[in-house]
Amino acid sequence: MRRAIIAFLFIVSTFAFAQGTWTPLQGGGCIGGRNAGCNSKNIRIPLEDRPILAVRLSAHDNIGPKAGGAVRVKIDGNIVENFDAVKREVKVYQYDVDELRGRFLIVESAEDDEIEVSQIAVLYAPREGRDGRGRDVIRRVPRDRGDGWRRYAQADACIGGNECRKNGNRITIALEDRPVLGVRFWASDEIGPKAGGVLNVRIDDTTVESYIDIKREGRRHELDVDNVEGSRLVIETGSNDEVDVKEIEVLYARGRRGGGGNYGGRELTHEGGCIGGTECGGSKSRIRIALNGRAVESIRLYAHDEVGPKAGGELRIRIDDQIVEYALDVKREGRTVTIDSKGVFGDYLYIEPATSDEVVVKDVRVKLGDYDD
Repeated sequence: MRRAIIAFLFIVSTFAFAQGTWTPLQGGGCIGGRNAGCNSKNIRIPLEDRPILAVRLSAHDNIGPKAGGAVRVKIDGNIVENFDAVKREVKVYQYDVDELRGRFLIVESAEDDEIEVSQIAVLYAPREGRDGRGRDVIRRVPRDRGDGWRRYAQADACIGGNECRKNGNRITIALEDRPVLGVRFWASDEIGPKAGGVLNVRIDDTTVESYIDIKREGRRHELDVDNVEGSRLVIETGSNDEVDVKEIEVLYARGRRGGGGNYGGRELTHEGGCIGGTECGGSKSRIRIALNGRAVESIRLYAHDEVGPKAGGELRIRIDDQIVEYALDVKREGRTVTIDSKGVFGDYLYIEPATSDEVVVKDVRVKLGDYDD
């Protein structure tokens, strides 16, 4: 009977994984090593043009005589995970991503040993659709029952331990663009022979509650959150024991986060564009963002040089006439970079070509500092 219940839980969680928040990607197979069936060096899968919050995949090293397989995960030229040892048995591996954009998810063997990779998926930041210009429209208003709490039914799952390891050891939920005031869920440890289930809860890297003891019979846990802002809620096991988690809800504050391109926020954003070279407006083309005399703490952007025949794209970044980055090298495959602008004040931020080559710039985020004149 217990096996039937576990099988049912696995089917339900797999359906939620396929139909809910996570987006399954087409791709997988044996990579690395010298086995005749593992000639491929990596798996390369196209991505949507949306920020990514997490990557998950199943992998095992039960191929060939060695047991030293490791996986490396990248989004374009950005390393998400550089070296994660892969076990002999099948296991789910999940990695947080700091809202990176890219054209390809790349999974490769980090060692000279074969590994089998399957069930690859990504967690995109939420969106409602596209506007008249074809740009993403990110969901800003939480869909709740009218009391402020939003239910995430698709995230229900049994995680951790030996009997639920196929689902991984964590649940990740993409959060709305609002501060969080509370998290609640129902959890039980009535799966498997042990009774030592423990959960940790965090928002991005901020701990909400650690080492929550999960009772065998199960009960509801409600956690207060001190107006924390973040892109993802993570509920993960803190011990090697199965925990069944469901009825997950988040209480959002009514006010929106700071930022979003208005002058009163702490962050300015710009969709970017193609600049430079013969195909994108030449040397006089640039991206200009109004700062309104405020200080800039950092600038983050995604850029690639896969436009035109040349591969020598560079960007110059300045605030008014003060150069922050003289010649930022832009890779053909693309990557996300963050530039420390050291609190420079100005009226305008300029992103412009430093060479006569095209560069595509996307997802510009300008973090404003708390500096006074």
